[in-house]
Amino acid sequence: MDLKIFREAKPERRRELQERLTAALPEWFGVPEANRHYAEQAAALPGFVAEVDGRSAGLLLFKRHSMESAEIYWMGVARAHHRHGVGSALVHALCQSIGSDGVKFLFVATLHPSVAYEPYQRTRSFYETLGFVYALAEHGALPDTNPIAYYLKVLEPS
Repeated sequence: MDLKIFREAKPERRRELQERLTAALPEWFGVPEANRHYAEQAAALPGFVAEVDGRSAGLLLFKRHSMESAEIYWMGVARAHHRHGVGSALVHALCQSIGSDGVKFLFVATLHPSVAYEPYQRTRSFYETLGFVYALAEHGALPDTNPIAYYLKVLEPS
């Protein structure tokens, strides 16, 4: 497997890949309004692309919040490449890039552990394996809103 990770400069390529991955992973991305918002953000936010054997296999979008913090805003990896190191390579590339730019804290929001939904159990496990720790919960104002968990990773100085 020939894996390449690079920063994608073209907004239209980020958006096209984000939309394709979203459509292929409905168990993670099943809310149409949210998906439209994420597609718009794919064209606006910086991101890294993973290519496996010359074909796009993953995308990570990120958002810088301050001089010292950033967020994994959206990430998806083609199902055929789950558990093959593609997602880890995307996160590692981001950590190297922003860490060398002075960012100390990286966080990601995901479905709260109180929701026993298997795909997101895997998501939380993935981030925990990469050194993220559960840091904060946010529960929506409405009873039927999904609670959110924020995971934090302290980046090593570069």
